[in-house]
Order: sequence, then structure tokens, then C-alpha cells
Amino acid sequence: MQHSKQLRVLVIVSQRSSLYNLSTTAPEEIVLRAMRLVKWRSRTYLVFDIAHDEYDTKLGHLPEHNQLHVLVAHFSKKKAAYPASSWVSQQVNHDVAMLHNANGYDVSPPFVEDHTLGAPPTYRNPRDISLLRVEYV
Repeated sequence: MQHSKQLRVLVIVSQRSSLYNLSTTAPEEIVLRAMRLVKWRSRTYLVFDIAHDEYDTKLGHLPEHNQLHVLVAHFSKKKAAYPASSWVSQQVNHDVAMLHNANGYDVSPPFVEDHTLGAPPTYRNPRDISLLRVEYV
């Protein structure tokens, strides 16, 4: 019988990753980084817009209509607010467009995507399935 706290983690380090050399020379560092990454499972991410009156629900699924500046409000043991890095801004804007696209034509925010049950969400009526692929820059 397996205990509910048991967990096996598969770590994949691509040759394109800046961590590739560490994966063979210092694998314990990769394990530590993976442990920090796995802990993200216990976070909730909320995204909302302020003063975005021109948001068009007919175009909200298109990446070019989701290029807002992003501010991070981080609640942990401490509270902090700061401008998001370029990468985080791109990711947040991409995810908003992706969620709008994935949820279909006759929907508008708020969108909810729950990964807590371990299975990826399914989308019954996406607008454009070619936009569902994730591209990180």
C-alpha cells in the first residue's frame, strides 16, 4: 500500500537548458532546484486588470491584444509589490490569451483553471486550437 506522501519526481534537463552541465557535474543542485519548483504546486495565481476599458472579449484570445504591463503582488510570509520581469510579463499575458482562447467564444473573464487534482484541464470549445500550444520565449 502506498502512502499519500510518497512522490516520485521525474526531472528532465534538456541540452538547451542552462542547467545541463550541472545535471552531470552537480546533480544534487538540480534536485534542490526541482524541489523548489515542485513546491509551486501549493500556490494560487490570480490575474486581474485595472483600468483596461478597451478589453475586447472578441479579440482577447489573440496575443497581440494581451500586451499589458504586469505588476506582481506577492503574498508569502512577507508582502511585496513590484514590476514583473519581462519573462513573467510575457508569460502572464500569454496565459490570459490562452485561457480566453481555450474557454471558447461565448465566455468572458473570469476564467478558472484548476490543476490541483493532478490532471490537466480540458477545453470543450476552444476558439483556435493552434493557439493552445504553449510557447515560451
